[in-house]
Amino acid sequence: MSVLSPIATGAPSSTFPQIDHPLQPKGISVSDKPIQTNKYYGNFFLEDQKFPNFSQPYSLTWRNKDDNFSGMGISQTDADQYTYGPDASKDPVEFYINPAGLFSIIVSADEFSSGNTLSATDSRHFSVQVTLEPSESNSGSITFPIVTGSAFISSIYKNLTPVFNSTISVKSLEKSDFSGGSKYKVTLNDNKLWLIYAFPSDSSSFDLKQDSNSKLTASSKFNGLVQVCKVPNASVSDGSGEKTFDQYAGVYATGITLSANVSNNTGEYWFSFDKAGDKSKSPLVYALPHHQSTFGSDTQGAKTGMALQSTVMGVMIAYAADKWHLVEDNLPTDVEFVPLPWNGGKSNYSDQTLNAIRSACENDIKFDVVTASDTNSMYASGKILAKYAQVCLVASKILKDDNLTNTGREKLQQALQKFVDNKEQFPLNFDKTYKGLISTAGLKEPLADYGNTYYNDHHFHYGYHIYAMAVAGSLNSGWIKDPQTDFVNDLIRDASNPVEDDEYFPFFRSFDWFAGHSWSKGLFASGDGKDEESTSEDYNFYYAMKLWGLVKNNNNIINLANLMLGIIRTSMNAYIYITPKNTIQPKKIRGNYCAGITFMNKVDYTTYFGTDEYLKQGIHMIPITPISGYVRTPSYVKASWDAKIAPIINNFSNNWTGIVYSNYSITDPTAAWKEFTSDNFKDENIDEGASRTWYLALAAGMGATP
Repeated sequence: MSVLSPIATGAPSSTFPQIDHPLQPKGISVSDKPIQTNKYYGNFFLEDQKFPNFSQPYSLTWRNKDDNFSGMGISQTDADQYTYGPDASKDPVEFYINPAGLFSIIVSADEFSSGNTLSATDSRHFSVQVTLEPSESNSGSITFPIVTGSAFISSIYKNLTPVFNSTISVKSLEKSDFSGGSKYKVTLNDNKLWLIYAFPSDSSSFDLKQDSNSKLTASSKFNGLVQVCKVPNASVSDGSGEKTFDQYAGVYATGITLSANVSNNTGEYWFSFDKAGDKSKSPLVYALPHHQSTFGSDTQGAKTGMALQSTVMGVMIAYAADKWHLVEDNLPTDVEFVPLPWNGGKSNYSDQTLNAIRSACENDIKFDVVTASDTNSMYASGKILAKYAQVCLVASKILKDDNLTNTGREKLQQALQKFVDNKEQFPLNFDKTYKGLISTAGLKEPLADYGNTYYNDHHFHYGYHIYAMAVAGSLNSGWIKDPQTDFVNDLIRDASNPVEDDEYFPFFRSFDWFAGHSWSKGLFASGDGKDEESTSEDYNFYYAMKLWGLVKNNNNIINLANLMLGIIRTSMNAYIYITPKNTIQPKKIRGNYCAGITFMNKVDYTTYFGTDEYLKQGIHMIPITPISGYVRTPSYVKASWDAKIAPIINNFSNNWTGIVYSNYSITDPTAAWKEFTSDNFKDENIDEGASRTWYLALAAGMGATP
């Protein structure tokens, strides 16, 4: 059964006042259709619109008389071109990055000599359509249907004279015989081979000449399709790459339609390619490593020998198919509210462990969550609400103590009601520009509340509120009435709306079904694209979403969340939770045991708030919940602990101490329990988003033997 059904329909709750966003997009018209804020092509709409956009395996950059070049710059770098730093001789290094400014081919027109303008339409999950027009002419255009993974960068010329520039310089230009159109082989000074195909839509001709070492110009105006691609190095000498491109040139993807269903603990999803041009052919699209490992047998047969390096996610392989079929087995169907023993054994709620948990809970239940959660930050308040919800959860589901549960539940409901009523210090508004729920904290200062107003980190922030509401609903289903339900549904729709034609929220704002995880950054332009730092807060959102589905007895929400968690588990263990055994990421960074911040153009082993080892590891742990051991497997936790945390564990004592030990409970819950019950473990070792009660319940639930 399809899981892409509405969370809710209609406008968001009237408790959210409607406003126009303070930052209006450039190059795309504001309309009734939502504009994606966290996708790979976001730089086309932001600041001067000239930062790169990372469609994979190519990167696309708009040029407008920059270094005398105008048009769409195409880049693709191989792994041996990565820059490592800051000291490349170290192992592991701190970061690697794709070099900037290497535009192998710039798709342009002679009429762009005085500049060009960029406009975009059809902002979708996987794709966008970008059109370039001459600055000083009312006629002619080049339209790029940009779809992630496309093996060709396709462009539709209308009454313009094609020009192709290169910042690498052209070594040779050779015309080849090709039926149905024209084909040119362009060898650059780096000895990389690129192909240019042209398919006229009328009687116009396409005849390229080399004007200089950086410029190719057609002899006349052209109407029709032009496709540019790079021939993978390994396939140049035997001609296999050319033959494959020749076979599939002429067709191109214009978009991707997603479908998905779940049966028991198996999830399936499909990418159906909308196509144009020669529709008798299948589009050629590059797949990431985690796609390759989960393709169904029907898609595996479409594999070609074409391989190009992505920017930060390993080697992509081209597949020629109208539809991709991907399968995720082992979905976390058994993960619900209480901790599970991920490393074997059973949960241990003996009298001894329960007495220790009770003692902590009796203290933590006194916490004034109503006052403490009334902050100037959705993120900070969410962590506090979730922390207290966990204490209430333990009182009810583990201690089964009605008195403690009733005490906590009433305070939790009171604290949450402030947000349901939208009466917090900085209420949420519904933004009519991009279509979403934004904090009013950043209407004058964009970076306030971690950039929430500008769509940064919504899945991090709102996941905590959804979790707390789900726990409250599990404790008292009678409290969850229409206002409470509307509040949670609107938060889910903001970050993870599963309906593409919803006029109020974009289709999966945060999660990227192609990359397999979410992206942050929102409406902040960046030379390295969107990023993913706190991976654990990423999947915390979808875990919270699942718990909400359990409370509402909504199997579609449960199954959708389970599928997304399964995809996240696959992708994060391919690209982010790395060990020296990982073969996808470069060898020079594998010894870091996690990617740090994953940008679309670089991987940087750091955080936004500090460079201590425990911070760089710990940001990928918070919050530890029952789903954590599903994504962060016991074997990975042990390997990363032994290599990165164990050598420094006695060198710091602060709120991250509890975080790293709660993570360690996934693989060694007894060691974690001993730490949590030792005299050395103080209140200052507990993060503001956690509690002693929860840490003890985690360790016991994961099988600690005191």
